[in-house]
Amino acid sequence: MAFVDRITILVLLALCDQCFMNVEINVHKLKVAQHIGPKYVGVTIDSSAVRKQWGNIDFKSPKFLTLAKGLAPNFLRVGGTDCDFLIFNKTTTPMNGIIDKPKTHTNFTMTVAEWDQLNNFVSEVGWDLIFDLNVFLRKDGRWDPTNAIELLKYTIEKGYKPAAYELGNELDVFRDFNVTAREVAPDFAHLKQLLSSMPELAPYFILGTDAGTVENRSVTFMSEFFEAGGGASIDVATFHHYYMSSESATTEKFHSVTVLESLRPMLINVINLCKRFIPTKQVWLGETSSSYGGGAHEISDRYVASFLWLDKLGVSSVLGIQGVLRQTFYGGNYGLINSNLDPNPDYWLTILFKRLVASPVFTVPQPPNPDLRMYAHCTNTNSSMGYTTGSVTIYLLNLGNTTVPVDVPDMVNKTHHIYMFSPGDDSGLTSKSIKLNGVVLALTNDNELPPLKPVIGQGNIQVEAYNMGYIVFPGAMRPECV
Repeated sequence: MAFVDRITILVLLALCDQCFMNVEINVHKLKVAQHIGPKYVGVTIDSSAVRKQWGNIDFKSPKFLTLAKGLAPNFLRVGGTDCDFLIFNKTTTPMNGIIDKPKTHTNFTMTVAEWDQLNNFVSEVGWDLIFDLNVFLRKDGRWDPTNAIELLKYTIEKGYKPAAYELGNELDVFRDFNVTAREVAPDFAHLKQLLSSMPELAPYFILGTDAGTVENRSVTFMSEFFEAGGGASIDVATFHHYYMSSESATTEKFHSVTVLESLRPMLINVINLCKRFIPTKQVWLGETSSSYGGGAHEISDRYVASFLWLDKLGVSSVLGIQGVLRQTFYGGNYGLINSNLDPNPDYWLTILFKRLVASPVFTVPQPPNPDLRMYAHCTNTNSSMGYTTGSVTIYLLNLGNTTVPVDVPDMVNKTHHIYMFSPGDDSGLTSKSIKLNGVVLALTNDNELPPLKPVIGQGNIQVEAYNMGYIVFPGAMRPECV
């Protein structure tokens, strides 16, 4: 072998030394960081679906109901841009004082039948409804609740019990409509007063302000809302997050450490803001996904999108976010299920998160290899998976193209249960399907989900290139998990 070749190999080995380094995690040394609730992960259906008379959604479809029931308990938020153009029942013309809309946005009606369908659906599948009311119905510079009262009175008449209400969507984005944070703060106070006057609706909570991004403009909007007293009228502070525009999205960005890490400072910024103004109230990601604008074509609905999704759940939980509402359950390129009502890869990731992950959340020192990202929680003992108290669930992502060994020395003689995901076909990162422990996940019939079984073993764990998943340690016996 030539001298130059030997030097080249030695240099490459030195550069890749970190790539082959074993990652070590001690389950019993993990410290509690935060707590989350059983409905930490929820979903959305965009209000645009109502404009389309629900489109391809069939609330009576056995497959649709099976997939929805699999996510229970669950919040469903119906909101988005079109919520501020939605008028309930027979009021089909703009009300006096309504803000002029651009030609691309027109008012539309939600019929009684459509409200019935939505409420009956959430009741049947065990979900809780969050509904975003139209704040662009205004009179004399204030929110006009006339149409909301019509909706709420009908809701009481039918005995429906939405869990929560919002007022407006991404008002910081629609600056041309000139509904400022200081103007909407008293609107929320009006909403709180209105709901309080209808005790039949209780219990419920109010979310806001649903700021559109976590850039300076949105943080300013939230600050002004709080300074105007808006924090007193909400129970949960909400904001939205997307990593990028769908137009600029690439497969590489969807598993980039830099892109994933861009979330952390944004969350910290908003969490600190809320601690300053409303320290006792929860903070949620009220709408979130991979890329805005409906999701990236042939990327947001593919295997690679699961890296952004699973990592977002981990970063959000360890920093103190109390709720994450996924845009969307159905609709666009970022839906958990596609237009044929078949599950996309993120659906399976989400259902196992709900079944395996609970509270409290532990702080996990991130390994020296930046391509491996790790998070840990107590295991969910209230799901169909049958785990007992004391169990710990670790979830991890290998963003790189080499296998990473993971050592868990304090669990080396204990059994572990592995639920590892990999691409479902030869398309690799852009695969439409996903494998769990080497088996492609799909519905065997419309009435039941397939069994989601682990590989049971002991000793060290090998996380192969571009794999991600969950590892449960049933014998961890962490006292915080009892």
